[in-house]
Amino acid sequence: MIVAAILVFAPALLMIYYLMKDYTYPAVEEPFFKDSTLFTLFAVGLIEGFIISAFYKMFISSWGNVLIGVAFALVQQLAVLVVLNLKRFHRKSDTVFYGFSLGIGQGVGMAFGVTVTMLSVFTSFSDVDVTSWITIVLFIAQELMLMCSTGATVGEGVARLRISEFTLKAILICVFCNIMWSFTITFGSSLLWIIPAIVMIVAATYFFYVSIYRGLPGVVADVLKLEGKKRNDIPK
Repeated sequence: MIVAAILVFAPALLMIYYLMKDYTYPAVEEPFFKDSTLFTLFAVGLIEGFIISAFYKMFISSWGNVLIGVAFALVQQLAVLVVLNLKRFHRKSDTVFYGFSLGIGQGVGMAFGVTVTMLSVFTSFSDVDVTSWITIVLFIAQELMLMCSTGATVGEGVARLRISEFTLKAILICVFCNIMWSFTITFGSSLLWIIPAIVMIVAATYFFYVSIYRGLPGVVADVLKLEGKKRNDIPK
């Protein structure tokens, strides 16, 4: 559990710091979101992720089942939507940031649960083979990038009041990545697992790059316009 916590929490906290630091004090005089709300929703997402991973563990013998992957993709995104689809988050630019935080929190909880489960089948760390370590690291990386991206996407939909459109978009990318994860588990006994694993991580990385790393400033500017606001200190 300690190793799993280090593998999952360390990169997640670094992602939050690196990606959010330019949107809050002291980088800007007026933060784009409330730090307290951001970390509260991270905690909420963490709890959601733990609960979802606990149910996911019940289907451990079916992790390679595509239908299980699709079902849990729906559960993950709808869990984000349930929290964000409140009137207090409608037409608010900070909802995008809260979606990011909620999503990555859920990703941490899910990745932690899956990592603990995968490592628990070995009696000692010396027994963990290279393939298992690579699979674990790839899953953690895609889960963190995927969930913060889809969380922000759902948040954008709530902020724009185009909830169905953006939630469907988040569900589809999550379904795709979960199907690739299912194939990775299915082909785990042969070298064929490499193909879906690569497709999974490439898809998650691309969506993260487009929606968060490069796209977040533009989204924030657009939603601010809907609020009738304009700011000149949006990070480029």
